[in-house]
Amino acid sequence: MSEPLVSTQSAIEQLRKADQQWSAAVRGLDAYPTRLRTLAQAADRESRALRLADLANVTWHPRPGARNMRLAVEVEPASGRPGPKAVWGRFDRAVKQLGLALEGASIRALADAFEQLSALAGELADAVALEQVPGEQPPADQQHRQAG
Repeated sequence: MSEPLVSTQSAIEQLRKADQQWSAAVRGLDAYPTRLRTLAQAADRESRALRLADLANVTWHPRPGARNMRLAVEVEPASGRPGPKAVWGRFDRAVKQLGLALEGASIRALADAFEQLSALAGELADAVALEQVPGEQPPADQQHRQAG
């Protein structure tokens, strides 16, 4: 094993903070676009904290049964969620992939799964916001996601 690039203590502290933000985002009660943006930001932070932990040689401990994880009921397929069905389908697959990554031993695969979920939640937030206010553009810092 190579020498860590960051201290284990620093990496674990960042993981703890990211976990707190993730838990709050999953339980949030904001409107759809705001909630999806919060979820995207929390997933992004999880991804970055996991990548940092990987640099510190932190070992991921698999979570058996995580493949059956569920987020809030409002983002479940049967909830009548607004937004493009195709993007929601990719979101559902990303949640499933996150559950599988949580069960695995690869911290990098877990970081990738959170990164994918972040991108899709952001894409959904933009799409839902546009549906709610026809003709309005998403904030400038989020338009790059729609172009890609």
